[in-house]
Amino acid sequence: PQYNEEYYESCDLLMGISKQTKFINEIVLGDKAKNKLIKYLPHGLNSNYFYSLPEIDPILIRFKQNIFQGKIPKFSLLFNSRNIRRKQIPDTILAWRLFTEQLSPKERDNVRLILHTEDVSDHGTDLHAVIDYFSEGEDGYQYSDIKLDPSRLSTEQMNYLYNSVDGVI
Repeated sequence: PQYNEEYYESCDLLMGISKQTKFINEIVLGDKAKNKLIKYLPHGLNSNYFYSLPEIDPILIRFKQNIFQGKIPKFSLLFNSRNIRRKQIPDTILAWRLFTEQLSPKERDNVRLILHTEDVSDHGTDLHAVIDYFSEGEDGYQYSDIKLDPSRLSTEQMNYLYNSVDGVI
């Protein structure tokens, strides 16, 4: 993105959360990159705010019951990001559907995918439409294992959400 060149030149420090971003900074600046401090800073979860909680934590148990509407699954995954096209949420939904089609009906009733993102976005997809499209299986089975949660959560609540699932996409 050459249009950022003047902005990059005006900064004393450029930090990228991916090696690709750092590389782009260096390409855009060319020879001027030699006099700049350009850092790659991997991003992730801050362990001061996001940490494991004991399974018996009563607040965690209540949070799980609430997020899973009273039926805590044996296996669950979380997608937590913005609803923008490059995040490929419909691909995640399709992959989840292909995974769950391999399960028995009893096993299907014990898995959940939580999409913690905007349900509709000008920059992304109408996720209600995508979920509806994939809600009926070839065998007529009606899938209800995807929970769309566009709510805004506090940092503490996000920690409970991360502790409520088996993995994060």
